[in-house]
Amino acid sequence: MVSTRTILVFSCWLSVLRATRLCDNSQQPVVISAPGDIIIGGIFAIHRKVELANRTQPGILNCSEFRISTFITAQVMVHIIKQINNSTLLQGIKLGYEIHDSCTDVVAAVQATMKFLSKFNSSENSIGVHCNYTNYVPAVKVIVGSSYSEISIVIARLLNLYLIPQISYGASAEILSDKTKFASFFRTIPSDKHQTMAIAQLIVHFNWNWVGVIATEDDYGQSALNSFILHAQKQSICVDFRFLIPTASGDDQDVKLREIATKIQNSTAQVMVTFIRSSDISKLLALLIDRKVKKTWIASDTWSDSTNVANMKQIEKAGTILGITFKSGTIPNFSEHLKQLRTHRNNADDFTKKYLRIAHSNTGSESNDNQEDNRIIEKVDNSFRYGVYLTIYAIANALKRMLNCDQGECNRTFDFPPWQLLNELKNVTFMTENGKFQFDSSGDYSSGYDIMYWKWMNGSIQFVKVGDYNVTTKLINISADFNQIAQVGVYRCSNTCIPGERKKILPENNCCYGCSICNSGTYSTENDSTECLNCSENYWSNTGSSTCQKATVDFLQWGDPLSIVIIIFAILGKIIVCVVSILITKHMSTPAVKAAGGWMCYIMLLSLVVGLVSSILFIGEPINVICIIQQPLFGISFTLCVSCILIKSFRIILAFSFNPTVRKQLKLFYKPVPIIVITTGLQVVICTVWLSLNPPKIIERGDNPQIILKQCDEGSPEAFGIMLGYIALLAFICFILAYRGRKAPKMYNEARFITFSMLVYIIVWISYGIVYVQVVKNKYSIIIESIAILASIYSILCCHFIPTCYVVYFKKESNVESNYLTHAREHFKQKGQFVCPVAKMLRNSRVSIEEQLHPVIEVKAGPENECSINQQTEHTNQNKSFKNQRVASICLRKRHRSC
Repeated sequence: MVSTRTILVFSCWLSVLRATRLCDNSQQPVVISAPGDIIIGGIFAIHRKVELANRTQPGILNCSEFRISTFITAQVMVHIIKQINNSTLLQGIKLGYEIHDSCTDVVAAVQATMKFLSKFNSSENSIGVHCNYTNYVPAVKVIVGSSYSEISIVIARLLNLYLIPQISYGASAEILSDKTKFASFFRTIPSDKHQTMAIAQLIVHFNWNWVGVIATEDDYGQSALNSFILHAQKQSICVDFRFLIPTASGDDQDVKLREIATKIQNSTAQVMVTFIRSSDISKLLALLIDRKVKKTWIASDTWSDSTNVANMKQIEKAGTILGITFKSGTIPNFSEHLKQLRTHRNNADDFTKKYLRIAHSNTGSESNDNQEDNRIIEKVDNSFRYGVYLTIYAIANALKRMLNCDQGECNRTFDFPPWQLLNELKNVTFMTENGKFQFDSSGDYSSGYDIMYWKWMNGSIQFVKVGDYNVTTKLINISADFNQIAQVGVYRCSNTCIPGERKKILPENNCCYGCSICNSGTYSTENDSTECLNCSENYWSNTGSSTCQKATVDFLQWGDPLSIVIIIFAILGKIIVCVVSILITKHMSTPAVKAAGGWMCYIMLLSLVVGLVSSILFIGEPINVICIIQQPLFGISFTLCVSCILIKSFRIILAFSFNPTVRKQLKLFYKPVPIIVITTGLQVVICTVWLSLNPPKIIERGDNPQIILKQCDEGSPEAFGIMLGYIALLAFICFILAYRGRKAPKMYNEARFITFSMLVYIIVWISYGIVYVQVVKNKYSIIIESIAILASIYSILCCHFIPTCYVVYFKKESNVESNYLTHAREHFKQKGQFVCPVAKMLRNSRVSIEEQLHPVIEVKAGPENECSINQQTEHTNQNKSFKNQRVASICLRKRHRSC
């Protein structure tokens, strides 16, 4: 915003334009000037102050506090114009100059600008009022200056009416890039939008995030502050406070400075970003040095290389100072030009005389703050000075193009209006030591910035370049040895969250945060991560991890102790099956083997072998084929075995049932082969449907994030349960039938063994079902099914085949038919029922002992002597034909007394 003072200046200027007015040169501020064909105007803040407070009339402005550094900057313009005049660049055209002092104030700057607007080659020094200024030719074709944005903005608004080119070497306010408002403004430095971004990048580079911002209360300061805040927010930099310093010196400014000093003293922020004039920062630093407050300061271009500030008393106690300066370069022979000023002391203008007087004085004629030694005076790499150097060469090259100096002698028409030069400046190009010079579409030359460190050495401050900022790439570069030059700490509102942690933003301020440790399964790789990332599939991490590790694939190994135990029992079971098979084959015709099942023993033993094979399929790394067959293989094979046991249970009930009606009905269903085929076939159908709809498959369980458990999944738990439930149903039926026949003769104790074996099976698989549902899955949980299979198989071996083998091998004398029939007759006799022994008629038949007993056990209660008569009859007729025996048997069944 333009200040009230600026508006008053405009009103005054408009009043002047209402009529033609003469200007007396004797009443103008002292100027540095030289005649020429084309005059270039210059506005430099050679004095620091102008007395405006006690003015009662618009007379002569009284300026004070001579600034040697700005005078030297103005001398660059003089020096370069002289060099161009002595060169062939413009081929005989002489450039002149007229440099005015703005006294660091808008009023003096406007007064100088009005002087430049007077008519070209007019002795009256008047400003004509016109409706159309297209052909208006003022005293100067272009104006150089000012270094301050506030002053440049006011000048640019005045010159915009005439489209007189203005080229600033130091005004960096972002608003000046707006060509709709400042069409004739150019500058040889970047816009503040780049400077504020550079400062934000510098803060990020040093890993700071907690700063205070102080700016001058003018267009430059407010614009820079707002721009920095915008960039800071994008870079997650938080601002503890922001203050504006009034531009006018006085009590108000002093009160504000003391308030700011107190805030800085009490603030936890250690980094202060400043967009302040050198005169204002000097006052603020003086207050803080007295209070022994040290901070890290980031200086904008307004004081980043200020010798006045650098020469302050005890400046080294202010803290670390880093400055952002414009790119500089070499100004040829400038040192020689300054030396010549000393040799022409008598012919010098008033500014030069004042400069020489101060430079050669031990104490100086003005305040000590304005004294600068010769080493600083002759410093040639000041960024403002190099900006003036570029400005003059840009004007000279634009004139060269406009006056067609490339075609031989230049066109010597000098009464052209300034807007023609303006158009040439937009396209001017030339080479510098830093590369190609050219104004962009905003009228800016974005060369970049240097980063300066204020190093205290030998009792004075030295400006040391420690890095730079590239405007094009938006990247900052800090020299590797900077940490050896300055000790710069990490200034943050909170401690840095290390990898493995994430920021936990506090509600009162988004830059003040705590650190939260990443949970297991998550990680963070950078400092101050905002979130913990989830590990990828098959990867894991512990709590507080910065990386994820690949999970170990695990399964039940062949060499695992439990696996070895399972394998041993499976092999032992196969050995037992082989031994049993040999004994059964050798004694197939004996009653014990027939009672054990006869030919069905081979089916049972084969199914047990298949079951033993399935028990070890759970060991080793799973593959699809094994997963598919391991459980259906056991289900079908064991169903086949239980089907044979069902036949045996059925047969015992049939053999020892005393109810003729029940036994007759049971005999209708006693079909061994169809029963085995149907019961086993149903299991095959169940397994087929299971494998068709949702077969078992390989899965990788991640219950433990560090280990991926690779095992076979049932696919369909329901189908798996139906398969086991069907076997359990058959086992339960066997159990019921065998339990009903538990009172058979001791020689026919198959019913007891069947009862026990089926009870074992039911208990084992009920226990397995409970474990299957409740136990956490791991590589050992799958071994439970192998144990259940082995327990079921060993129960069959121990209850069905081991007793039979014991009889046929150790009790051969009892393994005869007569012995079995005698035991059966004694059993019925004890029950109060008598049967006639007719076993000899079937002695040589190849049926089981229960089938041999069928004709006998059908004969129920009768006088024992009658049975004796029958026996004698049988012995008498033993050589008769089988037909007679059959008749005798029928006779016995019909209970005729004659039998």
